[in-house]
Amino acid sequence: MNLSRPQLVSRFRDVFEADLLRAEPEALAAHSIAGKPPALVCSPETAEQVSTALLICAAAQAAVVPWGGGTAMAVGNPPRDVDVIISTKRLNRIIEHDHANLTVTAQSGAVVSALQSALAAHEQFLPFDPPFLDRSTIGGVIAANLNGPRRGSLGSVRDLVIGVKAVLSSGEQIKAGGKVVKNVAGYDMCKLFTGSLGTLGLIIEATLRVAPLAEESATAVARGNATELLELAQKLDQAKLLPSAVFLTKGAVEPNWLLAARFEGFGPSVARQVSAFDSLAQRTRLEIEIRGARSDREFWRALADLPLQANRLIYRMTVPPASIKLALNEVEKLFPNLLALSADVKIGTLWIVLPANGGGSSHFEKVLSLAQGHQGHAILFAAPAEEKIGIDVWGPSPPTIGLMREIKSRFDPREILNPGRLIGGI
Repeated sequence: MNLSRPQLVSRFRDVFEADLLRAEPEALAAHSIAGKPPALVCSPETAEQVSTALLICAAAQAAVVPWGGGTAMAVGNPPRDVDVIISTKRLNRIIEHDHANLTVTAQSGAVVSALQSALAAHEQFLPFDPPFLDRSTIGGVIAANLNGPRRGSLGSVRDLVIGVKAVLSSGEQIKAGGKVVKNVAGYDMCKLFTGSLGTLGLIIEATLRVAPLAEESATAVARGNATELLELAQKLDQAKLLPSAVFLTKGAVEPNWLLAARFEGFGPSVARQVSAFDSLAQRTRLEIEIRGARSDREFWRALADLPLQANRLIYRMTVPPASIKLALNEVEKLFPNLLALSADVKIGTLWIVLPANGGGSSHFEKVLSLAQGHQGHAILFAAPAEEKIGIDVWGPSPPTIGLMREIKSRFDPREILNPGRLIGGI
C-alpha cells in the first residue's frame, strides 16, 4: 500500500458519509481475517459507492476483502493483506421476483433466509442450502460456491446463477447473463464469478433460478453400521426412487452411523416413496424413523452447517460414488480422533471434521493421498488460520493455473481483491 493507514481512512472520510464507515477498534477486530484487522470497514449503499471505494483502494494499492455475512471467512488461503473491508450489508434489496419465469433478482447483501421468506409467500424457494442461512448472503454464497445437501437433485450454485452484476477493481461496473433462464449470448461469466471468492470483482447483484415449494417433505432415517447403510443406499438408488438428498453420516447429528433420505414433492408421492424406502430397509433388517417437517428441517440444517463449524479442521474429499465405502473405511482408520464424517451418497462428497490441534498440514497430506488413490480430489475447506500455515488449502495447482493467473491479471491487474485467497496464491 502506498499510503499509511490513517491516510487511507482520511481519503474515505473525504468521500463517504460517516455512517458508512467504521474504524473503531471493536469494528475492526470483528472483521479481522487470519488475525489481520483492516484499516476500516466501508458499507456502501449503492453500486456507485462500491465503484468509488474500489477506485480509492486501487489508487492506494490497498487490499480489499468483500464481506457479506462473514460466514465463509475461514474458506480459502489466508489473504496476503487486509486493508479495507467492503461490506455488502446495505446492498440488501430484492429487486425483482418474476413468478412466472421462476427467477429472482436481488442485491448481493440480501440474506438467504430473508429472501427465502419472501419467495415462500409465492410458494417458491431458492434452491440453496448454504451453511448458516440466517447470516449467509446471496453474494457470499455465490463467491464461495457454498452448495448444500440437495446439490445432487437441485443443482449446484453454478447451475442456479443466471445473471450477475459486479464491480471490478478499476471501479468499472460489469454485467453478465440476464433475467431469463435461456440466455446464450456471450461468455458465461456467471460461472467464472461463482467460487472466485471475490478475487475477480465484487458481486453487487445476482439473478437466480427459483423453484416451486414442495407440498410435503419427509426424511427417513435408518441406523446401523456403515456397511449395512451403504448397502441400503445402493438399493435405494436401484429402486429408482427420487430422494432430494441421501447422506450417510456419523457425528454430525448423532454420535453413531445413520443414513438419511429426504423426499419432497406432492403428498401422495412422498408417502409412496417413504413406504418404498421402509420396505427396502426391512429387507436388510433395518428399522427406519420418519421425521416430520420441523425435525426434518432441523436435521438437514445441521448437515448444511457442518462445513463451516468454527475452530475445526474440515476437509472436503470428492471421490466416485462407487468408492465411498472404501474411502469411509480408510478415513476412520487414518483418523481415530474424528469428530464427524459425512458423505453425500448421490455425488460422492465426503466431509471430514477433525479437532484443530495443530495437525492441519500433516492431516491434509493424508487426505490428499487417500483421495488421489480413488481418482478423487480433496481440499482443506475451512480451518483456523494457524492450521493453514505453509500449505495451499486447495491442493496441488492444476495444469490450467497459468490460465487462471491470466484471468486474474485481466480482471484485477493490481491484485488488490482478496489477494492470495485462491489456489496458487491468486
